[in-house]
Amino acid sequence: MLLNTSLLFELAIYRIDEEKYYDDFKAYVEKNKMDHISTDSSYYLNSFGGQWEYNEITGFLKFYISGSTQIRVEYHETKSSRKVKTRKKTFEKKQGSFCTRQISKDMTNDEIIIVLKECIEHCRENLNSNRYINTAFFDSSYRQTDWKSIIA
Repeated sequence: MLLNTSLLFELAIYRIDEEKYYDDFKAYVEKNKMDHISTDSSYYLNSFGGQWEYNEITGFLKFYISGSTQIRVEYHETKSSRKVKTRKKTFEKKQGSFCTRQISKDMTNDEIIIVLKECIEHCRENLNSNRYINTAFFDSSYRQTDWKSIIA
């Protein structure tokens, strides 16, 4: 018998955080500046490795409800052994239950939010310490989401 699962959301995992990436990019532009190419040109960004949002992802966390009693997190990571800037990525599931937390239909929305935050923190602690989990979308939307009705 297969348990009913429902996807809640996904969070991207990056090689480095956005600020560090663009600091490195600025240093790259200064080092490689050419008089005939404007620093506003996309040439430098393309030769550096592209935009952070799309080219620094090394994996992602998939949060879902398993049955009606658990929140689980799957961890998917790029196949390569070295995590470098690239536009050619293949992802594979590393762990199906990277994090598991018990829930119940009796929980309030605030209690469910606490469980989700615990899941994110557990993942952060168990990932390579150099990795950055982008929680921007979750942070800006979790208060407006009716988690109780999603779980019910």
